Amino acid sequence: MRPILPPLPFPEPHTGSCTLAPRPRVGLSTDLYSPPLEDLLDVLSSGPAPEYLELFRGRTSDLAEARRRIPAGIPLTYHGDCLWYTQAEFPFDPAYREEMQRARAHLEALDSPWMIHECAQKTMEGYAFGLYAPPLLTREGALAARRGALHLQENLGGRLLLVETPPFPPHPTGPMDLGEFFHLLTCDTPLGVGLDLGHCLTYLMVAGRPATPSSLVEWLRSSFPLGRVVEIHVGGLTTRNFSTLQALVDDHAETVPDLLFDCLESVLRELPLPSLAGIALEVDNKALGTIAREFARFHEIVLREARPGGRPLPPPSLAPPVALTPEVEARLRSGYRALGLSLSGSSDSPYARSLYGDEIWSFGGAMSAIIPETLALLEQRGIDARSSFVSYFNTHPRSLLKPMDFLEIKLLRVSEWIETLCSKSGPSFAPVRAAAEKEVRLLLDAQTQYNGDPL
Repeated sequence: MRPILPPLPFPEPHTGSCTLAPRPRVGLSTDLYSPPLEDLLDVLSSGPAPEYLELFRGRTSDLAEARRRIPAGIPLTYHGDCLWYTQAEFPFDPAYREEMQRARAHLEALDSPWMIHECAQKTMEGYAFGLYAPPLLTREGALAARRGALHLQENLGGRLLLVETPPFPPHPTGPMDLGEFFHLLTCDTPLGVGLDLGHCLTYLMVAGRPATPSSLVEWLRSSFPLGRVVEIHVGGLTTRNFSTLQALVDDHAETVPDLLFDCLESVLRELPLPSLAGIALEVDNKALGTIAREFARFHEIVLREARPGGRPLPPPSLAPPVALTPEVEARLRSGYRALGLSLSGSSDSPYARSLYGDEIWSFGGAMSAIIPETLALLEQRGIDARSSFVSYFNTHPRSLLKPMDFLEIKLLRVSEWIETLCSKSGPSFAPVRAAAEKEVRLLLDAQTQYNGDPL
């Protein structure tokens, strides 16, 4: 591995405090397992080196091993998941308390100064989705996210929580401007912001604004709490064509388009970002050669355009308590139930018509890879499995006993779906039931073995 660059000032672990740096660190945000971390570092050894790594949620033991193996000169930060602080029940659900303990253990294993987490969710009022669904853009949605985020912040052992701008499907989620939402969420709190530029472009399209560098800069300057931005993300983005519009869709498997690199240049060159400490290229689930090429371009842009930053954010004592009246909470739950239902297909939008079906069938494990034997047996019996499963997936809200990875939710839905089909079809479907039970059990056991993370 090439020599590590001299360390730049960075937020101190346990406090979230920052000292002014000559420029933000240049980093990579990646899954711990795909691509394998050592392979990723090897392919980058002949070019620009990342000055920090952000690792996605994994097993505590694996994160601790990563910290031992990665040179001490490279700080590690943490991208959390499964903590849906936008939801009304977040501060009170025992399952979330356990997940917060796990997140704190992950932060300690990495010695990370912060956790970045999407201001979004994959489950809402009993409805589930494969990709992040944006928050309800209403005053009630912002107040609930604020209450949940502050509760999460209090349980991170003094480390900083960065609330990340979420991706938006081509589907309306409320009347409030996203910048106003983030102002209300973070004002007079210790919370930082993770600014994902691709996610912001998807929002601009949903909001009816041009998805261009100049439009992004104008919106951020006029609407967004720029003083709270601690980290910037740049990830994959793709274009989907629908009958009535062309939409940008967040997709990390896709290459980073010129549009997104141009947006990064404009944001760094034109906007004041006094608290910015790190800028990370998201590279999870990408080919190693693509990562190396994209990181070289990304690295050059950051070194050329970034300005000094890293000003300390307000201390936790500034955050006022947040309470939701029963009326506000009732409106919030009603709004999320309606959003979950409309995203699932009850309204006429590009997401509900097209993307939702692709997401349920393919995301978090393609169905053809999850239950190939079961699908072959259904095809023999004349069942259109894709249409049947997608229609079944969110037919009614279901409560979860614990926060789950989407693959786990998907496998449970497969079991329910197959049981429903078999109960209607009689003895001839017994082989279908047996095949599904075998394939689902195999994957659930593997999920527990490789992704289980006991406290």
